Amino acid sequence: MKLIVTKENLKKGLFAVSRVVGSGNPLQVLNNILIKTDQGRVKFSATNLEIGVNTWVGGKTEKEGALTVPARLINEYVNNLPTEKVTLEGTEGNTLKLDSENYHTNIKGLPAEDFPLIPQVTEEPFAKIDASEFKDALAETIWASSNNETQPEISGIFMAFEDEKIRIAATDRYRLAERTATLKTAARVVKEVIVPSRTVSELYKILSVGAGEVEIYFSESQVLFKFDDTELISRLIDGQYPDYRQIIPKEFKTEVEVEREEFIHALKAAALFVPDSNNITVEVKAAGITVSASSMAAGENTTQIKAKVSGSDNSAVFNFRYLLDCLNNLSEAIVKFKMINDASPASLAPLKRDNYVYIVMPIKL
Repeated sequence: MKLIVTKENLKKGLFAVSRVVGSGNPLQVLNNILIKTDQGRVKFSATNLEIGVNTWVGGKTEKEGALTVPARLINEYVNNLPTEKVTLEGTEGNTLKLDSENYHTNIKGLPAEDFPLIPQVTEEPFAKIDASEFKDALAETIWASSNNETQPEISGIFMAFEDEKIRIAATDRYRLAERTATLKTAARVVKEVIVPSRTVSELYKILSVGAGEVEIYFSESQVLFKFDDTELISRLIDGQYPDYRQIIPKEFKTEVEVEREEFIHALKAAALFVPDSNNITVEVKAAGITVSASSMAAGENTTQIKAKVSGSDNSAVFNFRYLLDCLNNLSEAIVKFKMINDASPASLAPLKRDNYVYIVMPIKL
């Protein structure tokens, strides 16, 4: 293998795939990135056996071939290069030789034959979606999933394809975020899947570096997302996602329209006074919202926010982090906060958008 590639393209390719690579893996080749010539371009691949990433960048191929090299080492080396072009050449002993002006380096690697096969999907796309809308939908939901691996179903992200819509949901049983987005091409059939959270987090990072269209493919137990020159393939979680829609209240006793930034500032101020818990009190009256917190160690805080209130007075205790997670991932200036009582789910959503809902349970003291 011998090829010439710009530093910018080399960094781009390494960045796209290296995040799925672990460190200290007993199977050494899983700590490596596969670099391969492929029809006049350079292909980079990485996998942790659950997630696989392929990406292609432009380069001049002088000799076909492939080699794997340690991800961390080559990333840090390339990031420190001051030059614009790099020549990569595979030499004897599975060594990658990098030459760039007065920089000459040999990196010990492993044979490409040792690298695990990343499955390919050859069928037509199951659905297509605008990358920007997909990224926004993921940003508003994925943080609400559970970190508890003993409940694999809710540790993943639920995706339901229904004609020209996709519903994306995440829950940890104490809160729920759901976002609906429009597909650019209708799904072939109605389909529901659970995608691992780490896969979706990696997908979000990939979508953050460009614009365009995402193609979504499925095999029996895997999903592939194709965006620009990058492919992300992952296993699906086998299981039944909770029927979460039955817990979304249809009616509320109190509705509040409040400035999102003011609500955020009030919650952050209250959070300083609950160092040993996350519990803050949200009280709604005709004049607006009062956010308060107190502790024996820190003292107490009360913040009043003017808001447009309809319905009855209300009060409940919440985990302030659960409210902030939602508010920090919305972009609208005004949000609608709805309550029933201190033991029933409350709701947060943008004021003038009906494709998103966030449900959070109060804390029973």
